[in-house]
Amino acid sequence: MKPELDADGPAAPPRTNGEMVFTAPWQRRVFATTMAACDRGLVDYEQFRDRLIEQIAAHDEHGVDDYWAAWQDAIETLTMAAGVVSATELDRRATAFAEHA
Repeated sequence: MKPELDADGPAAPPRTNGEMVFTAPWQRRVFATTMAACDRGLVDYEQFRDRLIEQIAAHDEHGVDDYWAAWQDAIETLTMAAGVVSATELDRRATAFAEHA
């Protein structure tokens, strides 16, 4: 069962005219990666959603980029806690993406 994204409220993705808003390619990638992890049962969507709300509240700003940064923080925290990926592996992948951006 695919998770349903909130249409409104603190976890709702930023939207314009009903379409989700991404201002950088990495935001689309982290969204797709999260949805795939939830679809495969690697991460529980409700746990992710709860963590996302916590991360959003912890951010000082609340724009589109801040929302996706909170999203990334939430999925990184949960995948590391679940043993899906290590901090070292996340750092390695981030470096590889930065080198090819």
